[in-house]
Amino acid sequence: MITRSSLSAALVLSLLAPAVLSAQAASDRPRLVFFANGGGNSPVTDLNEAGTASLKTGWTAGAGVGVQVNPYLAIRGSFNFARSEGEGPAAGLLTGQKLNHYFYGGDVQLRYPTSSGFAPYLLLGAGAVTIDNTDLNTFERFTKFAGKGGLGVEYVLPRSNVGLFVQGTTYVYGYDRGGFDKTQVDLLWTGGLSYRLPL
Repeated sequence: MITRSSLSAALVLSLLAPAVLSAQAASDRPRLVFFANGGGNSPVTDLNEAGTASLKTGWTAGAGVGVQVNPYLAIRGSFNFARSEGEGPAAGLLTGQKLNHYFYGGDVQLRYPTSSGFAPYLLLGAGAVTIDNTDLNTFERFTKFAGKGGLGVEYVLPRSNVGLFVQGTTYVYGYDRGGFDKTQVDLLWTGGLSYRLPL
């Protein structure tokens, strides 16, 4: 038997369903994402096998843009500037010198959004790093291919296009200048802001 309360509930559900479906469809639409970040740059490896030449922890800042295809996948391009100082008895001319690193490339961001607004994510990509020392005239600027990977978590503010995130990004590349020839691993640990616009 159909009661008045069941009819009322059915009427309310029929009125709410289009709004729910519309909101869900809007959240699944591609969005243009802008982001900026800053933090530290920690070389994980030394410049030589003996560990007598290395780069100190420095600072980094960067930005990027991408397309969030759906809540779980984004394709992004980014640029990061980092600076670190050479140290160690075998660092030679790099001792006390500030090296500039320019990291640039693309990545795929695999996200797992939750109902709390937090979305942990994984980064996989590739690009290049250009290393320069503007204080040392004999230093030859060079560019190397770099693999990229990382982990992070983002919190998207309720009813907002703004997100807050923290992440750790690793770049792997070869350093073969100044008597050194070794694979380098740099860790960029940063925090930042993101902003989304519907396409």
